[in-house]
Amino acid sequence: REAGLQHKGLQASASAAEVPPLGHPDFVNLPLGGSGSTNAVALFLDLRRFTARSFWDSPEDILLVNVAVVGELATAVQQHGGHVLGFRGDGVFACFDAGQQDPKIAAALAVGTAAWALDAVKNAVNQLLDMSNIEPVKVRAGLDYGRLDFVRIGSQSGSEVNVLGFAANFAAKCEKVANSWEIVVGSQLAGLLPDADISRHPHPPASYTRGAQTERCPFFLVSPSAYLRHMAQVSEQLGGHSAS
Repeated sequence: REAGLQHKGLQASASAAEVPPLGHPDFVNLPLGGSGSTNAVALFLDLRRFTARSFWDSPEDILLVNVAVVGELATAVQQHGGHVLGFRGDGVFACFDAGQQDPKIAAALAVGTAAWALDAVKNAVNQLLDMSNIEPVKVRAGLDYGRLDFVRIGSQSGSEVNVLGFAANFAAKCEKVANSWEIVVGSQLAGLLPDADISRHPHPPASYTRGAQTERCPFFLVSPSAYLRHMAQVSEQLGGHSAS
């Protein structure tokens, strides 16, 4: 098993080690309590039902799957101009900065990267897992656009940069709504995409109430094929630089 994955599947983790460290470069050196903000697309890429899988599968298999899949997701973000902001146990949190460019460019790159990452796992990583007699995985993506606030929290002996803002929170909610291999986005990001590329997701809108006022935020489904075919040359054109 190890040999099968190490042949190609674990190349993703090696590639990820060669790129810049985690975080948005404008905010990684914030002092304790310091903050900054930018408009960006927040992106969550996540393995479905990984918690249940970790209950049944051996720790060795879980480690192999995590390294191969999460490494591939992170590499997809970094190769296509995004910033990996952090890892969860079964996924990647990233952003595509729109502060210095047309937000439609950041939106297209973020959605295209999600499409690229899902395709890579479905058609490449899963084949390697199958060759190693490990059950294939299922991945999903959630995104939204808006202001992201970065703040360093903790103490003098240990701290990290935390990311706050409705766009990040709703992107995480979109990811939880998505089924396997789906890209689900919020209305702020949907407004930056061509109407022909999106459709309303059947999941009921999220509701937010304060006092007598209630706002409902729908979910939108994005067709990955419309973006995947444009992504082949993006990494080469960026040449290792972020899209911002």
